[in-house]
Amino acid sequence: MKKVTTLVMTVMALMVFSSNTNAQNKIGYISVDEVLSVMPEVKKVQGDLASYDSSLQINYSETLKEYIAKDSSFRKDSVKLSPAMRQAKETELEKLGTELQNFQQNYQNMLTEKRNTLMQPIVEKAVHTIKEVAKANGYTYVLSKESLISYPDTDDLLGLVKKKLGVADVPKAAVTKPN
Repeated sequence: MKKVTTLVMTVMALMVFSSNTNAQNKIGYISVDEVLSVMPEVKKVQGDLASYDSSLQINYSETLKEYIAKDSSFRKDSVKLSPAMRQAKETELEKLGTELQNFQQNYQNMLTEKRNTLMQPIVEKAVHTIKEVAKANGYTYVLSKESLISYPDTDDLLGLVKKKLGVADVPKAAVTKPN
């Protein structure tokens, strides 16, 4: 009988402790995209991407100009060329044409890869900061705001994360009502 009583008391104690533990869970939410949008490092990445895009476009334009010039020259002078020279020029034009096609096919992938490379450390910093803020403020779980349907404004960690990052809130423009 003592064993049964001890077992019942142990089970009850575990239930009480587990309900206390569950009551202590604090859940917050945040939009990582919003955090990234206020980080100054992202503006630098956007500038770097624009510069990279511009250099890709310049490279493409120069290759296209070279292709057009060589094609024009080939069409004009192909009658005068020996069969071996004609074949060499055709091969060179095909190579340039393939290069242009490959660029067009890979252009978006090159930009995406560059963006991911530049953004990775910034995203890691944002996530690390979110974790620090959550821990410092007693949040057990932090959910993505985009996956929630309903949520109280008080559990949004964005303000706390902005403060930790040293990003000032931009005051919203006063909304005037029409007369």
